[in-house]
Amino acid sequence: MENIRTELKAAEERYKILFENIPGATAIYNGPEMEIVMANAAMIGFWGKDPSVIGKPLMEAVPELEGQPFIGLLQNVYHTGETCSAKSAAAVLEVDGRLQTFYFDFTYRALKDMHGNIEGIIHSATNVTELVLAKQKIAASEERLNFSLQSAGIGTWNFDMENNSFVLDTFGRELFGLDDELGLTFENTLKNVHPDDVRDVYNAFINTFHSESEGNCDCRFRVILPGTELRWLHFTGKALYKDLHTIEKFAGIVTDITKETAGIEAQRKLQYQKDNFLSIASHELKTPVTSIKAYAQLLERMLKKEGDLQKADMMTRLTGQVKRLTILLEDLLDVSKISNDRLDFKRDYHSFNEIVTDNIRDLDFQENGHAIETDLTFMGNIFCDKMRISQVMNNLISNAIKYSPDRDRILITTAQRMTDVVFCVRDFGIGISKENIGRVFDQFYRVSTAESYSYQGMGLGLFISAEIIRQEGGKIWVDSEEHSGSTFCFSLPLNNNIR
Repeated sequence: MENIRTELKAAEERYKILFENIPGATAIYNGPEMEIVMANAAMIGFWGKDPSVIGKPLMEAVPELEGQPFIGLLQNVYHTGETCSAKSAAAVLEVDGRLQTFYFDFTYRALKDMHGNIEGIIHSATNVTELVLAKQKIAASEERLNFSLQSAGIGTWNFDMENNSFVLDTFGRELFGLDDELGLTFENTLKNVHPDDVRDVYNAFINTFHSESEGNCDCRFRVILPGTELRWLHFTGKALYKDLHTIEKFAGIVTDITKETAGIEAQRKLQYQKDNFLSIASHELKTPVTSIKAYAQLLERMLKKEGDLQKADMMTRLTGQVKRLTILLEDLLDVSKISNDRLDFKRDYHSFNEIVTDNIRDLDFQENGHAIETDLTFMGNIFCDKMRISQVMNNLISNAIKYSPDRDRILITTAQRMTDVVFCVRDFGIGISKENIGRVFDQFYRVSTAESYSYQGMGLGLFISAEIIRQEGGKIWVDSEEHSGSTFCFSLPLNNNIR
């Protein structure tokens, strides 16, 4: 018997050592009072107590459990034998002298004797407080983000291509006019998209597979909501790659641009009406102005023949004013054509310097008191519309004369730079300030200086010139310093690669 007692005691010690070294927090309770028979260091640490709690009822050992559900759950397991488990359960415990909330995954399992009678409960637990708090922080951040996005009128989306799963947040579903219960795929997400725009949406996604897109998706389209309300959406996102060549999913945002689009459409309509008016007015005025010019020139010749030079001079001035009006009408027509993408070009090969010298010859520089210095080093031909390029040169040279009234010369140069021919006109007049230089090619823009108000014009010439050069595949620019003059230049490609 003594040997048996010794062996039992040794076995009990081994069991205690084994119990103490169980990795998880574990305790064993006995009887309906849940007397703590055993508890390893991890469990005692969870309670914030010391080993003196062994042998005490759980309620006495951890009094802060009163009013919490755990004692009732343990007693239910003790009486029914049904195992109880929970995830991320909150428990208020006094640790380090203050009540704190912790979160546990736990299991209560009944312990039975050899006859199947319940004699106790084994309790295992894992402290998941850090994980729960981290999840709560993430959830709070997501909630704040969603609130911010919704306040800004932004919905979010995620498209898992492998599983054809499309996820829209609540606001995104609202923008698309979709029910919350509807399980989304890419196809049924587009069920309310305007039939004329569905192909554009598909193409926007297909284009992300092309290397030049860099995985970016961007499209604007209409959705038809219940009640036939029409809404414009702007859909943007980026592809996420599984490897270098395989797109795994897309993620992005969607915004309602109905108001902005309505404003743009209204602006386009007004622009169209304006351009249409300018086109009709210019055409209608051109015929009578041409007739006035013809009659004025005829009267001028008749008066000169009769020897009435004073009246002939008056007719000469009238002819000059009619010529200015004709140029203005032609500019307005060109602006209308540019707006409607109808600016016509008749291209062929021409001697570039010959176009320059023809323009110099046509302008009456002596009347303006300007000497023309030239340095025409480019001697080749250029594939272009001679009339349009001449129009640009005429405008730049005329401006150089107009804006340098107190100077007596301008400089015109041509040269080849790499694969381009470059034409430049330099004057020594009023120049352009740094804050204005970036706007000189804008439509109807005129430099706002005290000196510039004395010069005639509507601010169309440089705008038209810039568009002509752009459509000829070239570039136009200006270098200038206020009170020191300006140099206007344009380049044209020699490889006749017209864009």
